[in-house]
Amino acid sequence: PFTLTALDVGQGDAFLLRAPGAVVLVDTGEPDADVVRLLRGEGVARLDLLVITHAHLDHVGGAPDVLAELPVDVVWMHPAPDASDVVPQYAATLREAERRGIPVRAPPAGARVAVGDLQLEVLGPPPGRPYAWTASELNNTSLVLRASLAGAGSVLLAGEVEREAQDDLLRSVPDRLRVDVLAVPHHGSRTSDPAFLVATGAHTAVLSVGVANRHGHPHDETLEAIERAGMRLHRTDRHGPLRAAAGRA
Repeated sequence: PFTLTALDVGQGDAFLLRAPGAVVLVDTGEPDADVVRLLRGEGVARLDLLVITHAHLDHVGGAPDVLAELPVDVVWMHPAPDASDVVPQYAATLREAERRGIPVRAPPAGARVAVGDLQLEVLGPPPGRPYAWTASELNNTSLVLRASLAGAGSVLLAGEVEREAQDDLLRSVPDRLRVDVLAVPHHGSRTSDPAFLVATGAHTAVLSVGVANRHGHPHDETLEAIERAGMRLHRTDRHGPLRAAAGRA
């Protein structure tokens, strides 16, 4: 009754959450990933919610097309902390949402929102600019989302948060990190803290990553940490699009 589908958008993220009463898309891949076609291939004709975790091209690139071609009730996206690091598709998403009369909201950390029968909890980012000093402020201010369906499981999606933001989550909301399925942050980069991965207690890890990508993702140390944590790993670069049941193994 509750699934996470990793659409195969290459080097990027596009995660589809489906419950009996809700359809939510988290991120949209790059513009040439043609996420609208992939959604239609999954039988998706409309979205209750579109979530953009942050304004990098491999996460927001397909959003203007999604808004132009599919009915969408609401968009969640936070203001970018540093305009110099933002791609043009971020502004195009805002323009398209305004053109179509779709509300754009920035739910704060701690917000709990029901979308149909799906419960969404915003775990981050914190207010202000606590990560301005880090190597990637934009990655660390990714919207972190916990999705759950009563009696049917839970999923954690964290965009591209790196060690600094992960360590803050470990300190501030350790109990809310525990889920059944983890969407691995930052395409399996070495920027993940192994303690964060372990703290999720997930039985399944879903990794969206491009074949032979220029970043060398996923990195061996993160793959080893996932293995040590006892998670089953599914990768889009090896398995293509994949669907994971959000319930317990």
